[in-house]
Amino acid sequence: MESARDKRTREIVEAEDLWLLDSVDTEGYVCWGCGITMHPAAWEKDKKVRAYFKKKRHIQHHHECDADAESTVIRQGQKESVRNILDSAPGLMPSGLKLIEQRPVVEPSIAGDESKSSSTRSASSASGEGNSPERQSRRQVNAIRNICRAFIRFPYDRGISLNVPGIKGQTYSEVFKKLQSKIQPYPEPKIFYAELLWNKFVEDDEKLIIPLSGEWAEDESGKRKPSRSYQIHINWAGWSKAKRTVVRKELEAALVNRPVLVPYTF
Repeated sequence: MESARDKRTREIVEAEDLWLLDSVDTEGYVCWGCGITMHPAAWEKDKKVRAYFKKKRHIQHHHECDADAESTVIRQGQKESVRNILDSAPGLMPSGLKLIEQRPVVEPSIAGDESKSSSTRSASSASGEGNSPERQSRRQVNAIRNICRAFIRFPYDRGISLNVPGIKGQTYSEVFKKLQSKIQPYPEPKIFYAELLWNKFVEDDEKLIIPLSGEWAEDESGKRKPSRSYQIHINWAGWSKAKRTVVRKELEAALVNRPVLVPYTF
């Protein structure tokens, strides 16, 4: 699973966000669909695959667990519309983006008394191990990654509503725009995306430059090569080491999956 619920904060956490943490509580997460314990995997800094959550082999998801059914829905969504399912799935097709300044870690009532286990909220206290929590509808998310992932996964459902502050458009198809091969300006704010160009990334202490596919031309031998390309310039001078690591690992994970999936950057 790509996400799980934090036992303490009750927030749904993306596995890739674990790369930002100095230490990870391997017993601190549960399935957001049915409440069974989920363990972080591949979150260590030296891993070149995407982090994820996994259950113990002898424990099964609840029979009607929405989270367990995600993989089936995603495969189906690559072939046809699954709108009827997405409308009642909290995490598969977010309804909008809501940025927050800081994630809560503990509740105010327990800030000075973390030693009392009864003060810590967990999914098991609300739903029980193996008992499904109340069903939810589509929700807002505070990371654009989730929205981009949904756009790629469900090409037949891009007419679903989406609200992103500062961007004109009310659906996924209106909010996103692919960069055309001919280099040109784009005055209207959108979530732009393009295929990664696997040239060497350029980085220093001030910035990271990621080349994207653009215009192509034939060289003297007749082989097509990029002639002009778009570039993403990330000014990360004030970033922490952890945040820089997350970006690098995102690119590494995309490179590992390259033979299977066309890697895009948003």
